[in-house]
Amino acid sequence: MPNIFDEIIALKEEIREVLSHKLSKKEIHEAVHDPHARRRPRPCGLTVHTGIGCPLRCVYCYIYDMGFQNNVKQYPLSPEQLVYALASNPYFIPGRNGTLIAMGSVTEPFLPQTKDLSIRYIEAITKYLGNPVQFSTKMYIDKRDAWRIADIDPDISPLITIITIKHRAELEPYAPLPELRFKTIENLSEAGLKPILFYRPIIPGIAEEEYEEILMRARAAGAVGVVAGGLRVTKIILSRLFEKGVPVKEILQRITRPLRDNEQVPVKVSDLKMRIKDKALSLGLIFFPQACMANIYTHGMYCLRMVMERIVSARFNLPSSAEIGNIVKKAGLTPTRMHFTRYTLIISIREPCDKVRKYLLQELIKYRYKICVSIKCGKT
Repeated sequence: MPNIFDEIIALKEEIREVLSHKLSKKEIHEAVHDPHARRRPRPCGLTVHTGIGCPLRCVYCYIYDMGFQNNVKQYPLSPEQLVYALASNPYFIPGRNGTLIAMGSVTEPFLPQTKDLSIRYIEAITKYLGNPVQFSTKMYIDKRDAWRIADIDPDISPLITIITIKHRAELEPYAPLPELRFKTIENLSEAGLKPILFYRPIIPGIAEEEYEEILMRARAAGAVGVVAGGLRVTKIILSRLFEKGVPVKEILQRITRPLRDNEQVPVKVSDLKMRIKDKALSLGLIFFPQACMANIYTHGMYCLRMVMERIVSARFNLPSSAEIGNIVKKAGLTPTRMHFTRYTLIISIREPCDKVRKYLLQELIKYRYKICVSIKCGKT
């Protein structure tokens, strides 16, 4: 029985072979030793970094507690090197039904120092890989760049972050004004893209007084939907928020566990998220509980959860146990049990399995069938 991974491995080798004629041995060495060549995908996809550090210094941002600086350096890989690194990543699956790509997790991709490289990264990913790409930004994107992006990838998923208007000066003192971000939504919409409001993080004590206005203005500017997400705090972030007059008592009542050193602790905001959802739907916006759903949506696809939560109106044909079992067997593993827990398919495997094979199989089934997957391997 042929191994299910052989086709993926062959495709990645083919991509690397094409790029090997465009890169020097030194550039290839740099690519295969870059973190993009070994980083495991997150639920939102594989994060692609276009810079190191961020000068915006938003008060609620956690990257500074992770060691990133408040200045930015352009990421050292060329677009071709980035693609080579991704094609070398053992967890990465190329193609439209492959690993989702997310830009903007630890830096701002449209800073003056990173904008051109970000667009060139998008172009190279589209040309050589074809994976769905999403970016999140607070920066102003003018009409010229909006059309430039749309010409490269008309299905790209743009997330425009706006979480406050009244408190922008305290919380986002170095970021572009919200008015410019609403204009970014308008420019992207006019270029034929599907911009989506990124309402993250939801900050208790701030969001309640502003979310309705932000949603209405985003809708008027041309947003098609909204992704709303929670807040994570550390002791340092909480201290910064307190200094800026944010009612941290509300946050402390909602943290999920005690704060320890620089550990990022989630803040419970499910009630606020539901209020944002209800208002969004009343305005005709699509509400996406997760950023990955917005990426799937703009690329003309949908997943099981999107159908079950009526985010899209479509029929969803679940794969049979025999079909999934056959894929697991082609990976050289023995499935012992398969069952759904809400939206997630849980697959139990008899044998112990190495990390790469486990997560690659998980990615393969997740993106091929558009279902959340969790694989539990046997113990040694």
